[in-house]
Amino acid sequence: MKPDRTWIVLALLGWVCAAAAYAILARPSSGTTVVLVALAPLVAGLVQSHRQHRTVLARLDRQKALLDRQTAILESHTQRVAQVGERVEGLADLTPSIATDLGALRATVDALPHREEFDAKFRTAAADVITRTRKGVAVDLLLTFRQIEALHNLYAVGGVDRPMPPTRGWASSPDLLLLLATLVEREEPSLVVECGSGTSTLWLAMLLRRFEIKGRVISLEHQQPFVESAWATVLRHDLAEYVEVRYAPLEPVEVDGTTYQWYSRQAWDELDGIGLLFVDGPPGEVGPHARFPAFPLLVDKLSPDAVVVLDDLIRPDEQEVLERWLAARPDYRAERVSLEKNAALLRRT
Repeated sequence: MKPDRTWIVLALLGWVCAAAAYAILARPSSGTTVVLVALAPLVAGLVQSHRQHRTVLARLDRQKALLDRQTAILESHTQRVAQVGERVEGLADLTPSIATDLGALRATVDALPHREEFDAKFRTAAADVITRTRKGVAVDLLLTFRQIEALHNLYAVGGVDRPMPPTRGWASSPDLLLLLATLVEREEPSLVVECGSGTSTLWLAMLLRRFEIKGRVISLEHQQPFVESAWATVLRHDLAEYVEVRYAPLEPVEVDGTTYQWYSRQAWDELDGIGLLFVDGPPGEVGPHARFPAFPLLVDKLSPDAVVVLDDLIRPDEQEVLERWLAARPDYRAERVSLEKNAALLRRT
């Protein structure tokens, strides 16, 4: 196991043990205990971030030591060249050409940088690296705090009474899930279609149950192991009546003269009256603009007041997909939402 992973595992185990001890001694509510356990990945992330920053500082120290050694070598060479110059200066009157060469050599020696210049440049570079590292740490801590706030609010809204799958990374971030919760509560969609299964699948189904909405979630997933994993999680939370995870292998589809790899038509062709369309797949590794077909292929299956959510708008590929959608359908408008990975909401005007 790699050292970073070892520290992450230790942080996770330490936090979970502390939460368990707190639960045994203080006997808090089950919701509080679940929130404490759910914070374990975030605490592990902070530990990993702290260790990475320590690694950066250690690397700077090693670079400074290397630069000191190189400076000492350069000074030694400079002294030797200066000694040679002094010895041969006595020969300068032999011929004008020798004198000229000696003058050029002396100018070269005088132009060599001194230790003070190296020290000043190193201090400037080191200070800049440290400043940027501190700013990066501050931004990361602020972002993590925002995600903890969103996760806490999400657990309160969702009425969670048992552990939930991890968020962030490849999974949806807490702030995006909180946005989806707001949309589900406000729009009360009878049909939610999700491109790509995962943590969001469980949350969407749980929110339908929480708000007593007579609807269901259809999740399109092109990898069979993910279908089985998502369905097992759904069963553990007693949400089978609200969710259907469909295996939809990718197949070639032509849209606007370009061929894409997208979910099998057989998995979504009969859908109609979609109230909420959440586009979070296929992954970008499938190809450029991999998520572009979602809107052109499903737009006619949307209800008149449907909302389309495009995730990962922080990436240029998704930004271009959004612009192409709007250019093709001027009857829709987009609202860009500032989140950890950014998102866009599309509605009919």
